[in-house]
Amino acid sequence: MNHAQRLDALRAAIEAPLLVSRLPNLQYLTGFTGSNGFLLVRPGGQATFITDGRYGEMAEGLVAALGDTDLVVYTSGQWDVFREVTAGLGSVGLEADGVMWSFATDFGRETGIEPTAQPGTVERLRRTKDADEIAALAAAAAAGDAGFSGLRSVATPQTTERELGWRLIDMMRRHGGESATWEPIVAAGAGASIPHYRSGRKPIGSGLLLLDYGCVVDGYHSDMSRTVWLEGEPDDEIARVYRAVLEAQEAGIAAVTPGRPCGDVDEACREVLRGYGYEKAFLHSTGHGVGLEIHEPPWVRRGNDDPLQVGDVVTVEPGVYLPGIGGVRIEDMVVVEAAAPRVLTRSNKEFQIR
Repeated sequence: MNHAQRLDALRAAIEAPLLVSRLPNLQYLTGFTGSNGFLLVRPGGQATFITDGRYGEMAEGLVAALGDTDLVVYTSGQWDVFREVTAGLGSVGLEADGVMWSFATDFGRETGIEPTAQPGTVERLRRTKDADEIAALAAAAAAGDAGFSGLRSVATPQTTERELGWRLIDMMRRHGGESATWEPIVAAGAGASIPHYRSGRKPIGSGLLLLDYGCVVDGYHSDMSRTVWLEGEPDDEIARVYRAVLEAQEAGIAAVTPGRPCGDVDEACREVLRGYGYEKAFLHSTGHGVGLEIHEPPWVRRGNDDPLQVGDVVTVEPGVYLPGIGGVRIEDMVVVEAAAPRVLTRSNKEFQIR
């Protein structure tokens, strides 16, 4: 990952000093993966990375590779450090989506500088994924695919939802993935009607099973959903729901093209579900960006006129949920490319797995 180039892009994008504190943004700009760090970036000039003694050695190598960046490591007196590094600055922007109100007020009182809210500055740079980022996302997606391909070997009717989630994680680890920050959704039977179902100790049985899970490679997430019928002939209504959701997802993926408003992708899915009479049972938006965070811009939802850009990576995940019966969701990660959308998650979409 070319962190120095990213930091230079931020220097060029800001008009006033910015204090970066959101951990995904610090990782994007510097490679830092600790729990406490700050990066003070001046427009077109010197940057200062600030962390505590736990991460000093880690930060040394990262900062050395950035260029025009100082390192300050403290063991006490955090506000003394901030007063020193901000001396003479007229204003400092704080990440509006990443700081607590208490930090913002303390910053102003302790430094004598009135902070300004700067929303989304680094996130706008993060949105367009470069080749290295897409490679990491593809590797994470491949680990998720490997987990799904081994489903038959780890899932028996007696396996509990929670156990199956752990086994999926183990399979992804064996194929290069690390645990994501969220637990897999494993929803059997009627539990699949709850979009963010919490998996429990219920055996998965031999019928309907909805899976939503992912992993991390080099900090980048994968996100995939599949719905399957494990044994025998599926319920007629659920089979019809599955056909509707699959058609909706195919329409949504086809709409993932440069310049097209995100809301159009959502509408492409809804139009299909409307034709089947299931639109009201689609309880969430169609998708979201994915990268260093599992949910990040752009937002693929109704009414969003934000146009898709080459390099965006989004999910397309329509679903239909019928209380007391079950639900279906099918989700893939899709790269926006000039010629045609590229799907990173490649697991098959057969309803009845063999």
